[in-house]
Amino acid sequence: MSLYIRTSAQHTPGQRPDDRREVRTRPDESYLGTPEQAEQVPIGTNVCRMLVPTQATGGRLGLFSLSMPPNGPYASPHFHKEMTELFVVLSGEVTLTRGETPVTARPGTALYVPPGTPHGFANVSDTPAELLIAFMPGRHREDFFRGLAELLNRDVVPGEQELEEFAERFDQYRYRS
Repeated sequence: MSLYIRTSAQHTPGQRPDDRREVRTRPDESYLGTPEQAEQVPIGTNVCRMLVPTQATGGRLGLFSLSMPPNGPYASPHFHKEMTELFVVLSGEVTLTRGETPVTARPGTALYVPPGTPHGFANVSDTPAELLIAFMPGRHREDFFRGLAELLNRDVVPGEQELEEFAERFDQYRYRS
């Protein structure tokens, strides 16, 4: 299937239709992720759903939802050297931290986090909350969530050093102010 695209920069009055640029569309490369089909990984009492896995996008993007119980586990301040992250609060009330500034975020609130920006999140409210989280590039973030779940579900609680070494393999670095 082809689609003709003409941008305003390419358009000149009197241009003929054969002056258009042809772009091949790729509906076969799209991916529809649903909560029902998504892999679910319990991370402590949080549940991560892998809505659009990175392999579906050639590593360009990973899209995840994270269900968080009231006052449950949280992500302490950290940063990524290569990944951009985007958070959207779907339900509940979440404390999003950017830099050292906490912000109370309600449904519809979005936080864009470029590489190198310290950030974290927590549900410190008395009601459940859900976040939509996108990573660009995806960098196989599913492996991070699966591995974190394994570490936290062991009989022996991992130490800070072990958690840091694990996270750094996935472009996640602890932020120390």
